[in-house]
Amino acid sequence: MGKYTHQQLKHKNFKEVQKLYEREKKWIDYFKPIDDDSQQQAESTKKRPRVDFEEESSKKQKLEEDNDAEKGEIRDSMDVVPKDDVAINVESLATKYPIVDWKTYILNENIMYYQIIRANGSSKNYKIFSEMLDDFDRQDMIDLHRLVNERYETTSPEGYDLLLWGDLKILFESNEEDEIWKNQ
Repeated sequence: MGKYTHQQLKHKNFKEVQKLYEREKKWIDYFKPIDDDSQQQAESTKKRPRVDFEEESSKKQKLEEDNDAEKGEIRDSMDVVPKDDVAINVESLATKYPIVDWKTYILNENIMYYQIIRANGSSKNYKIFSEMLDDFDRQDMIDLHRLVNERYETTSPEGYDLLLWGDLKILFESNEEDEIWKNQ
């Protein structure tokens, strides 16, 4: 009984099974093998003859005319520049802008974050110093260290800025008491 299993048909009444049977029988009756005469298939199908497909509709012609006009405009606006004549300054999409400022925000007694601001105006927030180390390259760390030192040349840092200042100091300035420096 076609694609139906015994389990599926077991719970159906006679009329439902008869309808399913008639549908499957109709499908089988209308089946035409590929190697059958192509003339009979053309008569039995409701498709248009192939000649109609070769004629272009007016919509398709209009669309092609629009495309030709657009291509012409693009060609007119393009200038061919020899490679040797003009030096082009190309800015990479992966350009990394230097850090120009940072701010410390305290949300409540236990939650704070640093906002790092770049030259292009973008910024990113970090909760802890180790997150910065994951994202920053060497130049970013040098820029941040320079900014922190410039800000606290005359004053001393307080609160969470003291943590940032201390972490950067440990990272960049050697201490004679450190075991690493004694062994060298």
